[in-house]
This record gives sequence, structure tokens and C-alpha cells, in this order.
Amino acid sequence: MTAVDKQFGGKVRALREARGWSQEQLAGRAELNRSYMGEIERTTAMPSLTTAAKLARALDLPLSHLIASCEESAAK
Repeated sequence: MTAVDKQFGGKVRALREARGWSQEQLAGRAELNRSYMGEIERTTAMPSLTTAAKLARALDLPLSHLIASCEESAAK
């Protein structure tokens, strides 16, 4: 697992929490299973590019922004 991989779940969690959403709410917006959403946030599952795009869309972000924010966190 790369540094960016390790940052992805935490970044999704932080963005979700900043919006005041539950995992269930984000999962619903992204058309994902809530338990899978938890696995992503805990980094026990790594989403496909398609799933990452669904999450970015649900968070009203460009996918490139979501990935870049993971890269920035990993570089620190």
C-alpha cells in the first residue's frame, strides 16, 4: 500500500465529517454499500477508480482534487 493509498480513507472520512454526514449518508449519495464505505474509511478496502469518482462526485469535488489532497497529506 502506498502513502497515497493510506491517506485516501482518512481524507474521505474528514471530508464527510466536515459536511456533518454519516457514513450512511455519504454511501447513499455515492450509491455504495454503507459497510463498504466503512472499509474504505478504515483503509481495509481500496476503491476502484470508478468508486473513487463516485465518492468525489458525492462530495461535490473533482476526482483530481480528492486525489491531490491525498498526495499532499502523504507528502507531509
